[in-house]
Amino acid sequence: MLTINSRRSDRVYLDFPIQGIGTDIEGSSFDVEGRTIAISRNGAVIVLNRKLAGGQELTIRCLGTEREAKVRVVGLIGGRGSEFVYGTMLLDPAMNLWNVKFPRLTGTKKPVARVLLCGGCSSREVVHMDEIEIQVFDATRRIQRFCKSCSAMASWEQGSNGPVHGHLPTVDPHTSKRKSHGPQLKNAHVKRQHIRVKTAMSACIRQSGFSEDIVISENLSRGGLCFRSSKRYLEGSEIDVAIPYTTGRGNIFVHARVVRVEEVGDQFEHGAAYVTALRNSPVHEGVANVLPPCHLN
Repeated sequence: MLTINSRRSDRVYLDFPIQGIGTDIEGSSFDVEGRTIAISRNGAVIVLNRKLAGGQELTIRCLGTEREAKVRVVGLIGGRGSEFVYGTMLLDPAMNLWNVKFPRLTGTKKPVARVLLCGGCSSREVVHMDEIEIQVFDATRRIQRFCKSCSAMASWEQGSNGPVHGHLPTVDPHTSKRKSHGPQLKNAHVKRQHIRVKTAMSACIRQSGFSEDIVISENLSRGGLCFRSSKRYLEGSEIDVAIPYTTGRGNIFVHARVVRVEEVGDQFEHGAAYVTALRNSPVHEGVANVLPPCHLN
């Protein structure tokens, strides 16, 4: 049964190598390479070619940072062939295995967008952007912010899909167009709870049972976003949204519900509201709906 809980940490979808060290369910010791599918402050979803039991402990070494930590296998999520996908939880919550700083989700103002950024000294942090920061990032693919490691202002750009600091991502030509597909906000919208920011930013929509849908958002706010797609999503249906989204980078998906659908030409315009109470699997906080449609090769 699914339970409703507030997520304690953002979940970053990263695919990079790890080393798994432990004993499988047959009692055989192993020291094998694997990879992550997603990471959070409290654990990770990992892929290993070993059969493990729920509740057992093993050591994960993050290749690239060479940090290692003890984790507990919370449960089996899925698999294909000889590869198995597990939800795991860090035994020491204070251990920063991934060398990524995660902001607190409780007691903070809702962000307009979430993104994994890298600083000049290869510091990595999940950043919650406000209305001004997301407009700057949308235009330049970077923002200026204070780096605690350097004790100075630095240019931060989107984090790479791995443990090593990556290059500035190539801007999708579709996202660089500032074409407006709809009317300007009218006076009737002034009383909205959240300020809307006009964008032409790439987003990724995931819905259980369907392939990923790369779309362009028309505007976003702390409460949700508006996007167009050739696909029609049913009003009231639940989706996972990553915005901003860049292929091959560390992307952060949040849960949302489609609240409005309108047909516009040969496309459909959707309004989606973020859902603060997220569906989580009983095997591990933050691992439900974690797998993309083709998570294993």
